[in-house]
Amino acid sequence: MDVDSSKKFSPSKLKEYQICPRRYAFHYIERIPRERTSVEALLGVCVHAALEALYQNLQNGRLMTILEVLGVYDAEWERRWNSEAIAVFEPGLSGEHYRAVGREALTLYDAAHRPFAEDKTVAVECRVGFPLLAGGEIYRIEGFVDRLALASDGAFEIHDYKTSRSLPEQSELEADWQLALYDAAVRHAWPDTKTVRLRWHYLRFGKTLGVAKTVPELDSLKKDVARLILEIKGDRRFAPQKNALCPRCEYRAICPLFKHAEEVSRMPVQESGIEEGVLLVERLADIVSRKKAARTSLRAIEEEEKATEAELLSYAQGRGLLAVHGRRGYVSMSEKEEIHLPTKTHAPEGHDRLEAALKESPLWPEISKLDGHRLVEGLKDGHWDDASRRFVEELLLRYAKRETSWILRFHPSKEEAEE
Repeated sequence: MDVDSSKKFSPSKLKEYQICPRRYAFHYIERIPRERTSVEALLGVCVHAALEALYQNLQNGRLMTILEVLGVYDAEWERRWNSEAIAVFEPGLSGEHYRAVGREALTLYDAAHRPFAEDKTVAVECRVGFPLLAGGEIYRIEGFVDRLALASDGAFEIHDYKTSRSLPEQSELEADWQLALYDAAVRHAWPDTKTVRLRWHYLRFGKTLGVAKTVPELDSLKKDVARLILEIKGDRRFAPQKNALCPRCEYRAICPLFKHAEEVSRMPVQESGIEEGVLLVERLADIVSRKKAARTSLRAIEEEEKATEAELLSYAQGRGLLAVHGRRGYVSMSEKEEIHLPTKTHAPEGHDRLEAALKESPLWPEISKLDGHRLVEGLKDGHWDDASRRFVEELLLRYAKRETSWILRFHPSKEEAEE
């Protein structure tokens, strides 16, 4: 992939990379035109156009009626619906359903805020931004604020209008980057600003939610953004990231994750059934299914093997045998003793006491740290002198846990081995 040579980043642009680097590359690096827009996006654009007209007229001293506001919305809907490729994703819902949702959202907002005198609008759809240093380079962070206003107490308020189908939790808003970066931009433009309040209007619910950021929080956010910019600049793969937005992505038809599925879905059933990729996936699916069945069968065989070995061991021990013979070979039995020392994880107190005792012994310079395997092997291979051996034996007696297990081996007859 091409590198990103951008010097300017918006909150939405940064968020798009976080959601899916490949979508980001399609949109901002390769600049591939989007073939369609979603009906939800159309809804948001038309609602914003109506609110923009409302507040621009208000700035000029004219208060629009709700019918005039809805008229702007309807005109924008008609213009865009007839000129753009609109995708409706919800089965059974028509464009008129979504159109009605927007009208209802605007009506709810109007009823809650008319005559819109609670603050003074400074700007509508205004560009704000600030410089940010990242990796020795200066970048520009900027975007468009839906509405910037001055409250009666002199605080700036940043208003954002949402047509989302869900209402977020307060914690989600506190983690939101977009309006927080606009907060930083407002403080950069007006350095004497003392208070900035962030306001989200969830229009479908007639509800307004708010957050106020501190300067240290904004400084921390700027550092996070700088790191993200450097990550983008260093990305050479822009790997696709599967997420909940994939079904509605405008680039789905060219995305490496979904391109083949989109191509196959457009084929006649007869063609898609013999397409090479489809056949290869079917073949692999069959192999995976057979492997799963084989693993299930193997587990059953292993359980049967364990049960038979237990019966065979009981038979041999009851008769004082170390080998049991059959027509196809014989099975030998050998006893194995394992010594388990206390570990830092499962028995920390015992481990620490054993290590402390070793540190006071002549063995410690050679061991340097508690190595249970080395300690046991040194005892078995006669590595230690008599005094050290007795010391280690005493330690093992005090701290070690001894377990005895039996190993059974089947030795096939000559005829069985040849077969």
